[in-house]
Amino acid sequence: MSTCANRTIKMSVDNVKLINALKNKRNAEGLSLRKLATQIGVSFSTLARIERGDGEPDNNSLLRILDWLGIHGEQAGLKFENVALVHFRAAKNVTSLTTKFLLETAHILKKQYFSDVECDQISNAGDNEAQGPALALSKPEMEEMSQKLRSDLGLKKKEVLNALGLRIRGVDVFVPRDVDDLGKGCLKHLTGKGADEWSAMSVPLNLGEDKWAVVRNDCHSLERQRVTYLEECWHILLGHKLTKVAKIGNAYGRTYESSEEHDAFYLAAATLLPEQAVREAVEDGKSAEEIGQNFGTSPDLVEYRIKRMGLWRVYKSISIEISES
Repeated sequence: MSTCANRTIKMSVDNVKLINALKNKRNAEGLSLRKLATQIGVSFSTLARIERGDGEPDNNSLLRILDWLGIHGEQAGLKFENVALVHFRAAKNVTSLTTKFLLETAHILKKQYFSDVECDQISNAGDNEAQGPALALSKPEMEEMSQKLRSDLGLKKKEVLNALGLRIRGVDVFVPRDVDDLGKGCLKHLTGKGADEWSAMSVPLNLGEDKWAVVRNDCHSLERQRVTYLEECWHILLGHKLTKVAKIGNAYGRTYESSEEHDAFYLAAATLLPEQAVREAVEDGKSAEEIGQNFGTSPDLVEYRIKRMGLWRVYKSISIEISES
């Protein structure tokens, strides 16, 4: 893991304690290294190196391992500091410095509504073991859900959604400069050198998780802001597991729930680009650029939808035949 200046930062942990705790829990649960890698979002090669004692994980990988270890890690003396639980759209291996400032932003938003004790209660209430395993949705389920949301918003089948105008009751939406008491250094980094590393963050503001603050990155293009903001909306609407941002030693990292991140992105894309409209546009020979311009999205998002809908062959006019042998 590197900062914006590409300087490697290692979290300070006792490697022997980490190796023993990792091996003991993995063996107790009968997990292979490959299964564990898939489960917690850390590469197989990284886990193998750790267990062999050949290297240390970067800050995000270490945080995901300690989050999985839970009480086993705590009993080994491996603990988090300065924890916040949020929904977090960012590069999978976002740097320590950007994570630090997003964590700072989350704490500022919580303190505007709650005392320090209540902030701690919110963090503890979102413990991953208490939330249970993530549940992945099927494609038909997500297509149906996205169309239901569009219908509830009163949109016609081919009507363009004003995504940034969407509001959920109990959810306040901010851009970084609108967050009161945000330090100048924090604001400068999140809107400057670190701007490309994060897209949005949703912060629960009460224990019932029915009041939220969403911070979206308005340094990005409008096309990118629309889809990432809708992702955060879907995380909230589906009650997705909160991810953990925290400090360990002298660096910062975050957990990552790949299946729920995938589902939120798919649903955001499907809500912006309704299935019937995309299908008809592809069959009419429209390009991804044309479809994207019509719906206010990037061509890349259109092509993602086309591929996930199984229309790539039609879109590319790829012919197939059986040859005589």
